Amino acid sequence: MYVSTMKSVNYPLALPLDFLDEFKQVAKEAGLSTAATIRQSAKLGLPKFREQISSSRVTNVAPLPDKVARKLYAEREEDMNSIRRFIAAQPKDVRHVGEEGPLATAR
Repeated sequence: MYVSTMKSVNYPLALPLDFLDEFKQVAKEAGLSTAATIRQSAKLGLPKFREQISSSRVTNVAPLPDKVARKLYAEREEDMNSIRRFIAAQPKDVRHVGEEGPLATAR
């Protein structure tokens, strides 16, 4: 468990009252101080917390192997036709900053 000879730092920590009550109850059951219980809780829970925040993948699809990804993204994708169609589809009556009118927008 906790070794009191290790270097430490005081860190103020705000806890909801019901959360603190839970720590106190567990401390009493374990025969530890509330502070020792909070330290042990953090130490035991930190690996699980780290695991949860590091697994930020949104999909179940495995990433491409490095060799495949490099080959795929090394080829330039020419998409000028799509870009020209997109530009042509933009409204022609939009006015820019400095121009008068209710439809003035930023450039």
